[in-house]
Amino acid sequence: MSMVSLLASLVMAGAGCVAFAAIAVTVRAQLPAVRRLLADSRALAADREFLVQITAITAPAAPRIAVRPRRAPVRLVRPVQASAGPRWRAAA
Repeated sequence: MSMVSLLASLVMAGAGCVAFAAIAVTVRAQLPAVRRLLADSRALAADREFLVQITAITAPAAPRIAVRPRRAPVRLVRPVQASAGPRWRAAA
């Protein structure tokens, strides 16, 4: 094995170690942020459960005094009169 290949192998191994160290430092620096995100997630889940409990309990509905039948909707569009022929012709 030549000296150049040994040197190239050591450079590649060193680069891998530096990359691994950079990943470890980044993860360690972001641990407080990850912990805050997990705490927020737990708090939001507790809030959702609380809101479900509040909205699940309903008071009995008041009785209706009188139920009126619905009228048919008023038609605002007038029917189109039949014309002798088409107004617009298709382009040839």
